[in-house]
Amino acid sequence: MITWTEDEACEIAISFQEKLGCDEVWDKITEIQAHKSGSLLAAVTESGGGLVDRLEEGPQLVELPPCELSKLDEIYEQVTTSLSSTAKQEALVLAIEHDNYIPKLVELFHMCEDLENTEGLHILFNIIRTFFFLNKISLLQLMFADAIIDDIIGCLEYDPNKPQARHREYMSKISQHKEVIPFNNPELLAKIHQTYKVQYIQEVILPTPSLFEENMMSSLNSFLMFNKADIINAIQEDKVFLCELFTQIQDANTSEGQFQELAFLLREIMVYSLSLELTDRARFYKHLCSFGFMVSIEIMLTYEVGAVVATAVDILASVAEYHSSILRDYILSETQDEDGQFLNILLSLLVDSQYPEIDVQLVGLIKMLIDSENIMAEAGAPTTEKSLFLNHFYKYSMHRLMAPLMAQTATETVSKDTSHNAVLLSHILDILSLCVERHTYHIRNYVIDKNVLGRVLVLLTSSHTHLALAAVRFCRKIVGLRDEFYNRYIVRNNLLAPIVKFFVAQGQRYNLLNSAIIELFEYIQKEKDAKSLVSYIVENFMSSLDAVDYVSTFHSLKLRHEQEMDRCSQPSEPMVGGGLIRAEVTGRYRRDPRQLDEDEEAWFDTDEGGSSPPDYRHGASALPKHGNHTYVAGTNSPRPPVGLHRTNSMPPENKLLSISTSLVDYDEDSDEDLEDTPVKQPKLNST
Repeated sequence: MITWTEDEACEIAISFQEKLGCDEVWDKITEIQAHKSGSLLAAVTESGGGLVDRLEEGPQLVELPPCELSKLDEIYEQVTTSLSSTAKQEALVLAIEHDNYIPKLVELFHMCEDLENTEGLHILFNIIRTFFFLNKISLLQLMFADAIIDDIIGCLEYDPNKPQARHREYMSKISQHKEVIPFNNPELLAKIHQTYKVQYIQEVILPTPSLFEENMMSSLNSFLMFNKADIINAIQEDKVFLCELFTQIQDANTSEGQFQELAFLLREIMVYSLSLELTDRARFYKHLCSFGFMVSIEIMLTYEVGAVVATAVDILASVAEYHSSILRDYILSETQDEDGQFLNILLSLLVDSQYPEIDVQLVGLIKMLIDSENIMAEAGAPTTEKSLFLNHFYKYSMHRLMAPLMAQTATETVSKDTSHNAVLLSHILDILSLCVERHTYHIRNYVIDKNVLGRVLVLLTSSHTHLALAAVRFCRKIVGLRDEFYNRYIVRNNLLAPIVKFFVAQGQRYNLLNSAIIELFEYIQKEKDAKSLVSYIVENFMSSLDAVDYVSTFHSLKLRHEQEMDRCSQPSEPMVGGGLIRAEVTGRYRRDPRQLDEDEEAWFDTDEGGSSPPDYRHGASALPKHGNHTYVAGTNSPRPPVGLHRTNSMPPENKLLSISTSLVDYDEDSDEDLEDTPVKQPKLNST
């Protein structure tokens, strides 16, 4: 979306369906704004003057004061007053570009420093700082030119509200650029230096923008984003650099110090790549994979230096957030033993707790990889299909994830109830909860076969409340799926017994754990598909739960169970089918009022020749009977028993008019007539 203001009171915006169209229009606007006013006027004149009127209505060139020490106050006043409207800002930018004003201000800066004119330096700080709020990329390009950017940083050292900073000294002496692998492209190297200095200005020198000022600094963010994208595109084309980078990472003889520098360099490249569009970023990642990117990351994960491992996890997290299929493809392509597989390396870092400071990042990374919503079948990449990856995960990796939980819950209490193990088991339950929510039958089979819920509920005996709460939360996640397989599994293994025992032992404490358990039972009480769980709870635990009267949950559970039992003991309701309503008590039949009369049925079955339908109003008592069949007069064909429906599958020459088995209407007010009236037997029409 592109927005602008007209007449200081009217805001106008243009929205685009695609970003490409917005970028094209915006590039054209910035290109026109970047032109010097003289060139623009000449172009308008050559075009026949058709744009003169619009130019006059748009921003006009303003006259800036002479760039002199005595005029600094006037310059600052004119710059600040231009912030009041967009038109004035554009006019000021055109004037600065036209008069080549920034190099003149830099000369004044050197003069003030030589004369130690502190007041003038403070005014120059305010002027340069205000230039950033003009929010024009064309102006930023002038300020960040290689010959001027150091002087711009020097101007920003003289903040009137702070002691003088030493930014230039820091950047030239303390923060020195180090080329881990030399670049052969001088333009790329200059772009890297410029980007570093601009980022330093944004993050260190300029104060944190307020909510209002943040919108006025969008051009600075765009400038950095475009610079980083240009750097990544240049690196992508430098095959010599990429080959050298990954070769040194995979070289076993690389020293520890050099290896760390290589890891940090790769992380910086991946951070810069976030400036690319999603499609371009995916293409860049695949390009890196052709040089051994995933193999290098695997080496970094197994490196015995915590900083390198943390760097590798950072890189993987940035890739997995939007392009996790790249990682899953690599996992499925591995043919080595289980311990050396990529996913098992990640799980080992978590369950072995080698580096606790990165456990949270590892949990997030693992969840992104196994989340079935992220597993999409892409064109040309069938290995990313959901079932294929999940089969691989449950076959080769699930046991590695579950090992600590299974080992510490083998008995009725937690074997190692330490704070470290409690945090680890909480992380494992977090991942398991995602599996239960997203993996359907894969995790269901695993949970039932391994009695995972029974093992998890052992954690209620832990002295760490957060772990016991995680166990209740996991049980609630399973019950919330409304899966009858899980319900039967819970009933068969009596898995709510530990929860009831724990709840009763807690008494009437008002805490988060008790509230979570009450919410679990409240959900079961209200859920219509949890009848088996309701019966199981009432029949097995109501004697223990009857004393809990500060909530109505358990009373409602008992009441619902009683209602279900009463409903089951009542006789079945009348059934409707085939046009008949059968009353279970009397055994009599009545015609469904929605069924057609026999005369209407016969009329619809009349031959095209126009023969009238047979009349059945006199009953069927005159028809001969034999066994359960009624014979039609004039034929030797038996009538099928009552209950069979009409069929049109007979050939036309032998087609019999078969009538639906609707019975005659009875007078609802006379039961005696209903009992004395014989049942009509439908006739067959012979041709």
